[in-house]
Amino acid sequence: MKVIRTSKIKKITRDLLIKASFKLPEDIIEAIKQAKKREDDQLAVDMLDMILKNAEIAAKQKMPLCQDCGSVYIDIDIGPNICIEPGDKSDYQSFYDALNDAVLEVYESFYLRKSIIYDPLFERQNTRTNTPATINITYSNDPGLDIEVNLKGGGSENCSWLFMLNPITSQEEIIDSVVELIRENVTRACPPVIIGIGIGATASDVTKLARKATFRDLNIRNSNAKYAELESAILKRVNEIGIGPQGFGGKTTALATNIEFAPCHMATLPLAVFFGCHSTRRAGIRAFV
Repeated sequence: MKVIRTSKIKKITRDLLIKASFKLPEDIIEAIKQAKKREDDQLAVDMLDMILKNAEIAAKQKMPLCQDCGSVYIDIDIGPNICIEPGDKSDYQSFYDALNDAVLEVYESFYLRKSIIYDPLFERQNTRTNTPATINITYSNDPGLDIEVNLKGGGSENCSWLFMLNPITSQEEIIDSVVELIRENVTRACPPVIIGIGIGATASDVTKLARKATFRDLNIRNSNAKYAELESAILKRVNEIGIGPQGFGGKTTALATNIEFAPCHMATLPLAVFFGCHSTRRAGIRAFV
């Protein structure tokens, strides 16, 4: 049995939050560079250059990639024979308290905008800590502890949809629906976007699949060949719309389409669609292996 103190997990989470806030992932940077080579429109090239310059300045000067510093998602996957303990009196009694305190410290120390309100409907007062984070704990047979941090701004979060489709809905109908969502809404999410799609599971879990897809490395295609083909088909159709970087026209409305799927009830076909903006912020590590 491997015993891990919550203080160690808090420190790792803190480091990941800092990295995600200021450093755009290399796969996204490379995708933007490749998109530049395909663009014919000079304004589209200029927009992509500005995105790359923004990423460079953010990394060097520890400035936020976006003024909307986002809601914080923390996903922790716990492997076998792992025991998480609070430790001595200076440590945390609650695992969740430790993770939320990591969020508070980073947002305070680096002057990141705090956007979380405690009452969504009536009072809408800011918590002034950017907490609580959305924390998901899972268990697997993989050794160690996998910690992932995702930051999602309000603009892209507002571009989120859940559909309970008829099970006989065709692949073409799904493609048409996603393309229409992009056409009507993508400029609200600072294109070029990453399209995350969840298919299957349940109404509650398909949105988790869509978020997972949104934050997946762009170099990873779905391991199922049919879903990988659907990813490519949607991306091709979306980039034929011509909305382009920041809505000024061009061939790069989206950088990638990522799909995650799961088994579902035979009478259902859940579909969720999320957008990640050009500053799709994520960081992760597998520790204590």
